[in-house]
Amino acid sequence: MPEHQAGIRPLARAHSEAAAALFAAAHPERADEAAGWDAPSGPAGPRRYVAVIGAAERIVGYGGWWPVRPGKFRIDLVVAPGHRRRGIGSQLLDRFIAEAHAAGAATVQARADSDRAQSLAFLQHRGFSETMRMHRLVLDVANADLRPFAGIERRLAADGIAFTTLAEEQARTGDACWAGLCDLHNAAREGWPDPDPSPGPEELHTPEEIRRRYHLHQQGWPELCFLAVHGERYVGFVGPLGTAVRPALRGRGIATALKVREVAAFRERGVSTLDGATGNAAMLKVNERLGYQRTSTEIRLVRRL
Repeated sequence: MPEHQAGIRPLARAHSEAAAALFAAAHPERADEAAGWDAPSGPAGPRRYVAVIGAAERIVGYGGWWPVRPGKFRIDLVVAPGHRRRGIGSQLLDRFIAEAHAAGAATVQARADSDRAQSLAFLQHRGFSETMRMHRLVLDVANADLRPFAGIERRLAADGIAFTTLAEEQARTGDACWAGLCDLHNAAREGWPDPDPSPGPEELHTPEEIRRRYHLHQQGWPELCFLAVHGERYVGFVGPLGTAVRPALRGRGIATALKVREVAAFRERGVSTLDGATGNAAMLKVNERLGYQRTSTEIRLVRRL
């Protein structure tokens, strides 16, 4: 390619190292995602591309698109500093939009940090509108002061709310725990921010899907998923898939009690910091009361096709 023009190429094994470095520089918190880029994607996996210039086809851009839910797609797009404002991002985006639309996309979602004014302006100029903000958080576990919350579980016990772990529930009930946890997950989605909400009723999770997601994200510590229980019903959870409480029981301190248990458990295991993220205003307050500090904010934007 001439130096003043960019060509778009499907990501090949030879591109992986340079493309991963470009992606990691733009998204250090997601750098580990590039580990499998040299393996072929499955039929529903991301379609990845690079933008190249010059006879040596030097990589100056990277991006991809993939389905998230029926009709809803995501994109990544990065252009190297020094090569922006030359139409390379527009070339990549046009390619992604056309292919996603042909694959059945009704909406396409992009994400950019709140301090990336140039990236946000690029997306907004091309029809993307902000839908929500996700705040990234970090907690200094060793110095977190949990003393103000010492009596919270006793107070909740007076209302019949007890606390246990998913591992204990699985030992007690077998696979029935996944049906109860699935019911809780589906109920807790009410009022939860969604960057690309669907019109009409939400598609519900299944017990098998919840089990698969927990096993994928538990990081070797299945006992560190905590549950709040009222009678035989699960009413709150904290663990690898976040924190949530049934809508009818929100505002009573259940989420705070669960988070306190989680922080204390990780402290016992010698973990120095905990990372988190939330787009929910109430959960943001819970985390900040526990000592979590905001590190950055990711803005999510959607373009309707």
